[in-house]
Amino acid sequence: MIIRVDPGSSVPVFQQIVDEVKSAVARGACAPNDPIPSVRQMAAQALVNPNTVARAYRELERDGIVYTRKGLGVFVSEAAAKLSRNGRREDLGERFAELVAAARRAGLSAKDVQSLLEQAIRAEYRDGGGRAGGSR
Repeated sequence: MIIRVDPGSSVPVFQQIVDEVKSAVARGACAPNDPIPSVRQMAAQALVNPNTVARAYRELERDGIVYTRKGLGVFVSEAAAKLSRNGRREDLGERFAELVAAARRAGLSAKDVQSLLEQAIRAEYRDGGGRAGGSR
């Protein structure tokens, strides 16, 4: 699992790690009960303080995405994929609502917004039927 963080982002580094792990799980890069890198490994890979990674892992465990087995490491939970997809779906729903509200304020009609969305979908999914693996 490769995690990328942007130290210049307004999003805290621990939250970027949480989001990256959830994204990896949601897209199927990690299966239930797969180990994820240790705190030290992740910190070295992402070039961040181990305490930052530990905070991210605590958040992921609290959310039910991972579980810890003393002496063995951190693993992807059975429910992680569903939880990650549901969370991402909610986040995207909120972002869509914000975009639609902005489009309305800009004077675009519902038909205009729908057309723009369809164009974006075609552009994103035209090569090979989509990278996201369909609806889940």
